[in-house]
Amino acid sequence: MKTRPRGAKLAVTLLEHYGVIQTTALTKAVDQLAERGFLDKTKQKITIEFIRRWLIKRYPLQQEILELEKLGQEQTNPIYQQATTQYQQGEITKALGLYEQVLELNPNHFSAIFALAEGYLECGEFEKAVTYYQRAYKVDQIRNKDGLVRSLINYGNELIKQEAFTTATEQFNQVLNIEPDNLLAIEKLLEIENYLENSERLINNTYPSGMTGEFRDRSNPQNLSQGNWLGKLAAAVAIISLVGVAFYKVSTTCKPAEHKVFGIRTVATDSSQTNTSQSISRGDHSLFPRIDNKENIDRATEAFQNQNYNAAAQGFSQAWQANRNDPEFLIYYNNARARQQGLEPFTIAVVVPIDQSESRAKEILRGVAQAQHQFNNSEGLNGRFLEIAIANDGNDRDQAKTIAQTLVKDKSILGVIGHNSSDASKAALPQYDKAGLAMISSTSTSSDLTSRDDNRNVFFRTVPSNRALAKKLAKHVKTQPGLDKVVIFYDAHSVYSDSFREVFKTNFEDLGGKVFREIELNNPNLNITEQVRSLSQDQVKAAMLFPSVEYRFIALDIAKANANLNPNYKNPDQQPLRLFSGDTLYSEKNLKEGGQALEGLTMAVPWFRKAPDARNFSIAARELWQGEVNWRTATSFDATQAFIQALVQDADRKLVLNRLRNIKLLPNETSGLPLQFNNQGERESEPVLVEVLDGEFKLK
Repeated sequence: MKTRPRGAKLAVTLLEHYGVIQTTALTKAVDQLAERGFLDKTKQKITIEFIRRWLIKRYPLQQEILELEKLGQEQTNPIYQQATTQYQQGEITKALGLYEQVLELNPNHFSAIFALAEGYLECGEFEKAVTYYQRAYKVDQIRNKDGLVRSLINYGNELIKQEAFTTATEQFNQVLNIEPDNLLAIEKLLEIENYLENSERLINNTYPSGMTGEFRDRSNPQNLSQGNWLGKLAAAVAIISLVGVAFYKVSTTCKPAEHKVFGIRTVATDSSQTNTSQSISRGDHSLFPRIDNKENIDRATEAFQNQNYNAAAQGFSQAWQANRNDPEFLIYYNNARARQQGLEPFTIAVVVPIDQSESRAKEILRGVAQAQHQFNNSEGLNGRFLEIAIANDGNDRDQAKTIAQTLVKDKSILGVIGHNSSDASKAALPQYDKAGLAMISSTSTSSDLTSRDDNRNVFFRTVPSNRALAKKLAKHVKTQPGLDKVVIFYDAHSVYSDSFREVFKTNFEDLGGKVFREIELNNPNLNITEQVRSLSQDQVKAAMLFPSVEYRFIALDIAKANANLNPNYKNPDQQPLRLFSGDTLYSEKNLKEGGQALEGLTMAVPWFRKAPDARNFSIAARELWQGEVNWRTATSFDATQAFIQALVQDADRKLVLNRLRNIKLLPNETSGLPLQFNNQGERESEPVLVEVLDGEFKLK
């Protein structure tokens, strides 16, 4: 067999490093260069040194790799365009099939690879998302870093549900290779380690004392490879049950959409493979992937399923005491208490993006749980307590619509808090509109969110809209000396981001400013360093960073590129850009990741815990949750308080909706600001300006 020269092998390895697959067309191209005398006989070296240097300078490798998708474009372009149209119309499954066809024709069509990675992540097919993001990451690390991390974490969580701990560990370790300080990955690895240690201890402590020899030696996890450990553990558990040391009833029957693990414990099957009920819970199952504290959780959820609410309340209370920062347990504890009263509870739902961001979901749930706990501890309303149904839509538009349809059919639900992203809220709103079911979003800020009929408006929010946030920011920027010419970075595919861009631009230009350029963060050809340098040379003084959540990491990279600009002392006008943003970058995580590059960043945000009017709520929340809270917790607390204020003894959906339109909450009843809604359901309150100084968020 003919062997490839060593230099050619190195070239192929280099291309593979950048995600390129060797094709017949590439092989022919090398042969043609050799035939024409540009390469030597080994096809390793360029024969003319001048040409070699010119090629390196004129055609950087990574840039030229992206050009490979133009091979066979007369065949691929029509299919790719059709796929993109289907995707934009919400026909994601059809679009993914077409993108796959593009790859069959040209394996190096990187736009299709990027689209497949994003699409499979959005659909919740995390294993496929990881596969495509790993290749996309090789091509463009900046663009695909966040998507790869999210895919790995979601896939790892999926594997935890399947108790495939070895493969799950691999996913979380990959996350740490990309983000060494990723707290969620670290937490999951520790949970897996603790679980395996406890399981090993259980096995070692429960064999009959007389068991020796070959079986015991083979059954000891110390002597097993991780690959077959779970099979041996299953055998060990079977022996435990035979000698009467079982810790769960083996005879437990699985409910629909559940399966048995080790023949002992029933667990929910992945919600993407079953019906929507597995994405909604009042306490019959946990919606978060869990390993630690499982004994209390499983005992509590089983008691809730069996309507033993006293035992369920005790179990959830113990689970919450073991992790005081986890709001799901406190909600289920109060739900069990509500059902113990003997009176039908008031029920509202909250929709959160667990599949996309567990941390953001918990931030929202903390606010809801705090208001519910406060209400139930005050004996509710004439003895009727508040129950919360938690739903998970993963910030996916299709799932948000399906969740909304399910909630609408449940007549016990009097109102909905949610959804998280503006895109998810926009997808769900028409369902609530048709049913006359009140919806209060505590986090969606897009100005495009509104009911079809102002007279029958069902949409409210406790967070300022983009209109209010962008107007506040535009006015502030225009008052800063010399900041008359700015650039906007935004995500053209995001309802939130595009809305913020439009409102800011309108207000800024009305005040006499000029938006010099609008740059799409999702442009695959975006060269951040060159853009930042050219903007400085064009005398642009400030950059507006309006990313969606998905593109926040690119906004951080822009800040870092800006910080690395060397000030030109010969030309004092050529200085780093002043940075401004909306609320997307307002988090401790972004502050840590951005570091010194975010120093001086000013942002318009809904709420700030160090503001004087937020002090009392911040202290109470810190005491309850054993840690600081952010604006999502505050506005979600306010949304729950609004629903509580709208309750009456014989409350129904229509009564609650009508009463919401007229509520007036005082600052001591909210997270610090008064609350009432105008005719469009908007909260009448001012956003807050916050600045990064000395590595901390401080009131402007």
